[in-house]
Amino acid sequence: MKYTFIIVIASVFLIGCTRSSIQEPKIKYSGYYIPISGGRVEMKLDSVTPLLELIPQLETKNKLHETGKAYWIGYNDLMFSIAVYSDKAIEPLINFINNTHSYKSKLAALLTLHLIGIDCKIVGRFYEEFSNKRAREALIRLLAKNDTLQSEIMLLLIRDPRESDIPKLFNIMDSLNTDCWAITSGLLRYDLKNIPVAQDLPQKLLMKQVSFKNQDNFPNNETLKKTFKEFTQKYNDLIVAEDTLYNYNYQMPIRIGIDRNAISLAYMVRCCTFTSFSFIGPNFQYFYKDGRLTFCSANTTKHLWLEWWNSQSSLYKDSLKTSYKKIGINRI
Repeated sequence: MKYTFIIVIASVFLIGCTRSSIQEPKIKYSGYYIPISGGRVEMKLDSVTPLLELIPQLETKNKLHETGKAYWIGYNDLMFSIAVYSDKAIEPLINFINNTHSYKSKLAALLTLHLIGIDCKIVGRFYEEFSNKRAREALIRLLAKNDTLQSEIMLLLIRDPRESDIPKLFNIMDSLNTDCWAITSGLLRYDLKNIPVAQDLPQKLLMKQVSFKNQDNFPNNETLKKTFKEFTQKYNDLIVAEDTLYNYNYQMPIRIGIDRNAISLAYMVRCCTFTSFSFIGPNFQYFYKDGRLTFCSANTTKHLWLEWWNSQSSLYKDSLKTSYKKIGINRI
């Protein structure tokens, strides 16, 4: 019994020594860069300042590098200095976002979370690996609570769409009273089947157009309202626009080139579906049913999406919850 006791004590001591000798991998502070048009910018990381002292610096050090390309994000040195801490930095970054009043600071912290998500590696122009699930979950949590950051967060998620996002996005939409236009637009990147909006249209319909002059300011609130009015008056048997669109605050995150003499239906459709690796579409949409095309508000779009989701089988929904599979990344 005496010897057994000694053996147990020795074993405990050895295990304790072994555990204490296990150390976390050392953080790598060099070799990071961001691509820019015509070259790269080497990142200079701060390896001295503690993490919890680095994050508040995002209040002032939030300027991005100019990359010259929409598909490259201009993360700065401070963002990399924080992101190399990986999971340890996630909750402090969330707290910072929730407490700062500066939009630029919030955006810088969001981009730092995204940088954690991709393990500080930029792997392509229209392709990335968002491998850190905790960082992704952090962005989705923020999406549910920060309506003012909705489009910015969705833009980061749709760079690498994952199946597990889908149930969460619909849960967020169902829980919020806002129109969630950035979420409904971003959902187009997930290439879901038989969706209730943005359907393919007959070529004959896409060729319909209306004539305009002085389109230098197109599109803006007034010219969009005028466009919908012209289309519905000229093709009232084929095209409908919700009344809400005639008194509407349009959001157009990107401008697409336009013919100065006419606006085609194909152009308007392209506006609605132009959600890609680096851009998100506007806050209006269309749906095609029984041979008629209807342009609608973001609020209507949200309800159509929720109806579609509610019609899906429980088996399908459950399969998405546990899948981190890439989805819909074939489109730029």
